[in-house]
Amino acid sequence: MFDYKALTSLHAVLRFQSFDKAAEYLHLTQSAISQNIKRLEQECGQPLLIRSRPVVSTPLGEKMLAHFNKVMLLEEGLQESIQGQTSNHPLSIAVNNDVLATWFTSVIRNFSATDKTKLHIKAADQTKTRSLLQTGEVIACISQTGTPVSGGDSMFLGYMQYELVATPDFIKTHLRGDLSTASVSKLPSLTYDEHDELWNRYQEECLKVTADTRNSHWYPSSHGFVELVMSGTVCALIPRIQIKEQLKNKKLISLFPDKPLTVPLYWHWYKLNAPVLDRLTRVILTVTKDEL
Repeated sequence: MFDYKALTSLHAVLRFQSFDKAAEYLHLTQSAISQNIKRLEQECGQPLLIRSRPVVSTPLGEKMLAHFNKVMLLEEGLQESIQGQTSNHPLSIAVNNDVLATWFTSVIRNFSATDKTKLHIKAADQTKTRSLLQTGEVIACISQTGTPVSGGDSMFLGYMQYELVATPDFIKTHLRGDLSTASVSKLPSLTYDEHDELWNRYQEECLKVTADTRNSHWYPSSHGFVELVMSGTVCALIPRIQIKEQLKNKKLISLFPDKPLTVPLYWHWYKLNAPVLDRLTRVILTVTKDEL
């Protein structure tokens, strides 16, 4: 049987990526945290952490973290079924930034109205969230990939529709009546960061041109995308649900309204018979039924 006191220390160090913060959270000394993890590493015969800044896990450490998260959720689910007490252990969830900027606030609001469990959200690109679930950093995620992870399940939620938009002044200044796909692909644009594949996909799948990001700024903020486009600085792909009013009042114009980029979204979770996950899933389904 694993040393769960040591696993708790491992979980805290990886959660906060710091021995000092883990010690403060668990009301232990840093020395005690270090000794607990060293004892666990001796039992496993392998290192579990790379002691850098920030602290990161080894592949075995990732597996131990995933095991710990699952066990905690199973135990609290059992406790809830026996004693009727809801979970005090937070749920770690990976969600992509555009979802966080649009409909996931409604999920947290509706879930918190009836449940005391806290949600700890990790932001990541929709192509990366599933890997966080696989490595055990989170217990559930939103992903564009539908295939469940080992020991998990997934459910289709709907589609996010992305529109390529700009202000009327930007279109007048930069296009001058030439709304060809070749011209549009050369416009000043935005990508979120080096992991953002949407602009490449849009050019190749929707505009049928070779993807080119040399004219793109990197700006890692979904809300900032809207502000920069509204300022007339760039054109950008933005979720339709995020700019409904701007499109309606024509402050933003969709350059190709018949060519949206459609991204599927799936809810993934580990199958642990955890009541709190069931409740969160019901809230997500209710919200996405109206939003997607």
